[in-house]
Amino acid sequence: MGQRREKTVTDNRYYQAVWRWHFYAGVVVIPFLFLLAFSGLLMLLSKPLDSALNQSLLTVEAGNQPVPASALQETVEQQYPHSAIKLYLPPQDADQSARFSLQPHSHGGHGGHHAPSTLVYLNPYSGAILGDQDPANSVYARIKDFHGSLFIGALGDALIEIAAGLAVLMVVTGLYLAWPKDGLRSLLPDRALTQRAGWRRWHLSLGWLIAVPLLFFLISGLAWTNIWGGKIVQPWGSLPGTGFVPAESPTAAQPAQNHATMNEQGLHRVPWAVEQTPMPESGAMDQKMDLDDVVEQAKGHGFDTFRVHFPQEDGCVWTVSATTIAGDITRPGKERILHLDPENGEVLQDIRFADYPAMGKAMAASIPLHQGDLGLWNWWLNLLLVCLIMALIITGALLWWKRQSRRAPPKAERAPARAVGLIMLLVALAFPLSAAALLGIILLDAALSARKAGKP
Repeated sequence: MGQRREKTVTDNRYYQAVWRWHFYAGVVVIPFLFLLAFSGLLMLLSKPLDSALNQSLLTVEAGNQPVPASALQETVEQQYPHSAIKLYLPPQDADQSARFSLQPHSHGGHGGHHAPSTLVYLNPYSGAILGDQDPANSVYARIKDFHGSLFIGALGDALIEIAAGLAVLMVVTGLYLAWPKDGLRSLLPDRALTQRAGWRRWHLSLGWLIAVPLLFFLISGLAWTNIWGGKIVQPWGSLPGTGFVPAESPTAAQPAQNHATMNEQGLHRVPWAVEQTPMPESGAMDQKMDLDDVVEQAKGHGFDTFRVHFPQEDGCVWTVSATTIAGDITRPGKERILHLDPENGEVLQDIRFADYPAMGKAMAASIPLHQGDLGLWNWWLNLLLVCLIMALIITGALLWWKRQSRRAPPKAERAPARAVGLIMLLVALAFPLSAAALLGIILLDAALSARKAGKP
């Protein structure tokens, strides 16, 4: 009897410890998580909105014979003499416009990809320019900027990383607290919402329903952050830093820049698994291949939907790519990047999804799924999931509001040090910035508890 009572007391102490950290994590996380979920919802809705607003640029009347890509290039170069062409996007459908991405001429170095870009739209049948725009100024791009940094740069990125790591802790502790002790019926929501207990049942039910998708959004979203994503995950998921050259391809010259130079300001054009991989170089002194040749080469190598990256400097190569992160395709397993010698069209590098390391494959698959880029089904699914996540956040905030006291529950006993230490260790190993924030919360909690205990 005494052992059972002792076990009950121990279980209750662990439950109170977990409950306390779920509460603390929730108080810190809820504002950030709501902003992320709401901006994510706006990003999903802005995609069809951007398409509708730019219909005159995106679509044309289908014709019989398209103008050669090199002729379109010549028109763009004449109309935009102060810019360099970075890439060409052929029409994917008969009624779609052709596009060229431009950037200001680079004056030394490899920093041109950080400059603002201009996207020029052309009628592929008449060669007429339909208009241009800065893709970084689209509704989607502006909301995405807020979603990733709260418009405050590196500080916002760090705050989001802290909040996302603590949100993972919140979800895991929430699942422990909501574990059904009275069968699955206890997971069903309560129709009555007049009392706090009814809201708690709804919060519990939504939590179990959305826990796994929410964890997916949090962990995959952390791949964008500077510390967890840039310093931990991306290096594990990148191709060898010394350069990747498939065995069946000829060895290229020593590369001087990596694939990240294919990106544009705020726009990812290549998978993160490849960004840190060096680009091949060509020793050719004379560039004999033109855009028409590259387009024919791409089709000959089996590309259906693709984009062409122009050589930016002497020694650089033509590149044909089809990736999900750039929106070219909707199947990550079909991703491919092909580098061609500008003199003779020889294949210098052919990188495919199968060549990515395991972490790189996971990132390549999870990022477009996170963004809703895998097709209409993915867009609708993410729309539903984001709405459910917002409902979970709102019910959690209402539970906090309906408390008579908006503080954590008083501690009858100190939470087990082992439980707190284990929580801290797991968070520290997975999310360093979140662990630092959690340590601050622990120290503050200890100071407040000591002050409270010292009062007469």
